[in-house]
Amino acid sequence: MQLLFLVWEQLGVNLKQALSRQVAAAATVLFLATGCSSAEVVPETSTPAVQVQADSPTEITVWVSEAQALGLEVVAAQFLMDTGTRVNLVVKENLQPDFLGAGPGTGPDIILGSYDWQPELVAAGKLEPIDVSGLAEGFIPGAIQAFAYQGQQYGLPVSQENAALACVLEAMPTAPETFQEAVAAGLAISLNDGAGDPYHFYALQTSFGAPVFETAEDGSYLTVLGMGTEAGFAFAAWLSDNATSFELASNTRNIKEQLVAGTKACWLTGPWNGNWFNEQFGESGWAAYPVPPAGPYPGSTFSGATGAMVASGSDAVATATKFVLEYLGSSQGQLALFQGTGKAPAELAALEQSSASKIAYEFGMAGLESVPMPVIAEMDSIWVPWAAAQVGIIRGDDEPAVIWQKMLDEINASLGY
Repeated sequence: MQLLFLVWEQLGVNLKQALSRQVAAAATVLFLATGCSSAEVVPETSTPAVQVQADSPTEITVWVSEAQALGLEVVAAQFLMDTGTRVNLVVKENLQPDFLGAGPGTGPDIILGSYDWQPELVAAGKLEPIDVSGLAEGFIPGAIQAFAYQGQQYGLPVSQENAALACVLEAMPTAPETFQEAVAAGLAISLNDGAGDPYHFYALQTSFGAPVFETAEDGSYLTVLGMGTEAGFAFAAWLSDNATSFELASNTRNIKEQLVAGTKACWLTGPWNGNWFNEQFGESGWAAYPVPPAGPYPGSTFSGATGAMVASGSDAVATATKFVLEYLGSSQGQLALFQGTGKAPAELAALEQSSASKIAYEFGMAGLESVPMPVIAEMDSIWVPWAAAQVGIIRGDDEPAVIWQKMLDEINASLGY
């Protein structure tokens, strides 16, 4: 399974900068010399590198975005060479709704999409559970957890995005070991003009051992609140004691101004602001670090993941699963996708090999302890009272325990507990 992947590495092409699929096709030019193309079936007289069963399909269909398709050209060609099965890459602008609306025989065998599509896709009976136990240890744990839903594993992650502590190196040349060290240098966390921000505060809250929801053994979220414990109240007390470290009027615009002016050194944000840091400070002028704990435990930022999911309506579930686990789950497959999308690989060895891309690599490495933001329906009842409690505590509206309990009561009432 190495030939085309080795050719790909030698080409050194960054597909994210490519303007057409012709660049991706460059990796398969050498393959064409064998007399086959990615649109053809390997003749029966040939001997694939991996033997397949006689009833294996001649083609599987994968629905992807344009950027993903660029990365997957070489992976598809390798799969054809190895197995004799062609991978038909279909670019879709509206992947999720098109998949939901696809009737029998009209949908894909595999879809690449966000983990937060699972509730709707599972409810519609669109996804086939897969067993990733043989690969899980080689991936970012939170990325694997992202595709655990209602006690089943519905996908294999191919990329992850998470928040981290992005710092100007002149003011913070090494990763801070404590939260107070970051505060002393000048820490910024947006409170969205006083509306609150539980998403970015999550690393601080979890460092007290207070997750928003409890989790099952497989990592899927339960509907039991995890922040109604003593740990949650300990976080509330800490937030009150450290209220002066946060600015209620903070927002993205004024935080950027503070960083440029040098009055702030670090910003708890994500890779979506990585290009801004490059533009302002140069690639060598900033770094992304893990968020230091405010409490007694390592904290976990929220993350999101994209993965490969097998369609339940597929006539080729076994072959589709093989492509997902053995090809998209390999370091080479993950790196090929990374070249197309620019998003940090979820597989650890591939992430290590992406170090030439500062934004993806540093945010990815800073998010090894991250956890997926819950996508269960109960989360809709959480955000508003959670944010209001944070703001109320920082503003000093009442005793922190009173405000926290009021939040819990409101959430439990909305959930019918």
